[in-house]
Amino acid sequence: MKTLLQTAPRVLMMAAFAGLGFAQPTMAQSPTAQPVYVDKVADFTYLVRVSNPAQRAAKVQLVRLRDGNVLYQGSSSRPSFGEKINVGSLPDGQYAFVVRIGSETHRYELDLQTTRTVALGTSATAMR
Repeated sequence: MKTLLQTAPRVLMMAAFAGLGFAQPTMAQSPTAQPVYVDKVADFTYLVRVSNPAQRAAKVQLVRLRDGNVLYQGSSSRPSFGEKINVGSLPDGQYAFVVRIGSETHRYELDLQTTRTVALGTSATAMR
């Protein structure tokens, strides 16, 4: 009897832990996929990738923020597409990649600040 009283709590504890092993895991909430990605693929070169499964009219623009001037524009209604944009020839300033998919607008700002150096050559020329 004494042995039964000592082993009963152990059996109950083991049963409780065994029950935990049979519990169903909860499904993780899947985040909504982001429809636009901007990746830097080289110096001054960006790849703007668009996921458009509904195949709505989509537009990719590079806009100078100072005056709103559209410097580049591409469009597509394919389910996924990308635009490789080189900004190496642009002067320093504030720009934005603006992507419109149907009525949705996605904006990614770009601050171009290049380092410019000037070196003065030292060629010794005697002047008389």
